[in-house]
Amino acid sequence: MRRLKYALSLALGLFLAAPAVSTPAFADDTPQLLVDKSLGSLRAVLSEKGLEPARGYLKQAKGVLIVPDLVKAGFILGGQAGDGVLLTKAADGSWNGPAFYQVIAGSIGLQAGVESREALFLVMSDSGLQKLMQNEMKLGADASVAIGTVGAGVGASSTGNPEADILVYSKSKGLFGGGSIEGGVVKPKPEMNSAYYGGAVTPDAILMKGTRNAAGAAELRKELAQYD
Repeated sequence: MRRLKYALSLALGLFLAAPAVSTPAFADDTPQLLVDKSLGSLRAVLSEKGLEPARGYLKQAKGVLIVPDLVKAGFILGGQAGDGVLLTKAADGSWNGPAFYQVIAGSIGLQAGVESREALFLVMSDSGLQKLMQNEMKLGADASVAIGTVGAGVGASSTGNPEADILVYSKSKGLFGGGSIEGGVVKPKPEMNSAYYGGAVTPDAILMKGTRNAAGAAELRKELAQYD
């Protein structure tokens, strides 16, 4: 029921104000729960048969945004939205973070149903990483995006530029069909960052300066360090 209400809210929000829609997190999504779910999603996507290229790209990545529940809702308008955690790789191969972010993307089309999928947004360029430090980044405009699908590398199976700023991988083949991710928005969630770190803190301080590394995310950072 909670997911259905969320999907209805998402669809209505996209219909009324797609570029600036604000969607609520699920009621039980605390910051630590989101970190724990992100660890499971990272393992699930990287272990999926056919997604071997994602592991190779992660070794080269500057950062990764993990979205455990990217909900796709299709009523009158199709759209995706979900909260996630962003971590960045330091020069020594260790990882900083996490900082909390939200992804919102929409596309017009006759669709039906609700589904939730795990997704990884691999940040491949310094430019893409810097854009994520802003209040809002538009996918496809502020940073180029390519979509990797099950069974092939980005160069062979994606839409867009294989040298993109951000590569998106999901266990669902059809989640980002039709270029619907382009035009979406990625933005920080200050309230979740403040709740997790016990006070106001910017994504730049967490991710670029490395001044905040919460103990609750130690296992997630350790898991990512395996792909250095």
